[in-house]
Amino acid sequence: MQLLDCPDISKISSGVSPVMFVNGAVLFPKCTFPLRIFEPRYLKMLESALKTTRSFILSFEDEDSEVNSYSYGTMGLITSAVKQNDGTTLVMLEGLFKVKLIKSDSHHQNWAYEKLSISDSNLDFDLVDKLKLSYNRLCDAIGDCDFPKNLSLSKNVSHSCDVIVDFLVSNIAFKKEYYLINNINKKLTIAIKVIESIFLKN
Repeated sequence: MQLLDCPDISKISSGVSPVMFVNGAVLFPKCTFPLRIFEPRYLKMLESALKTTRSFILSFEDEDSEVNSYSYGTMGLITSAVKQNDGTTLVMLEGLFKVKLIKSDSHHQNWAYEKLSISDSNLDFDLVDKLKLSYNRLCDAIGDCDFPKNLSLSKNVSHSCDVIVDFLVSNIAFKKEYYLINNINKKLTIAIKVIESIFLKN
């Protein structure tokens, strides 16, 4: 498949995008998520995305629920899409950034969104040091496995916390609650507790 020249979606602060609602899918920025797409409307959405920006928003919100607050999701870049013999398509989606869904069109196919970001301005460096110790201890203990052992805890704290929670936590409800946290020190505290819980089980 030949890739198209598309605008750099990561530099856009707001816009309109198709959204795929999957209740059990939590995609963090700079992480990847595998999807098997089978619903006709989402297959059509995928076909259109591959011809344009190669991106769409993945949201774990309930599409049919009547909520008063905004919904959230992650803008994802399609890194691969393979059609299967059964008519489905396997997609690898790479998270780019979190978004707040503002309003959908009349057909609920495209949503206006705003890009979200988290600030490190009030970073608690004692928590960062504690996370480094816990993370290094875990890396030393687990030996050979596919757990990421090269996280840059000093340069991108929020992303490192996301990866730790994404990799070590299987509870979807927990991931959803964590995803909505916009305080960096709260994220640090949770990431530390997640690692510590691994050692408490042994």
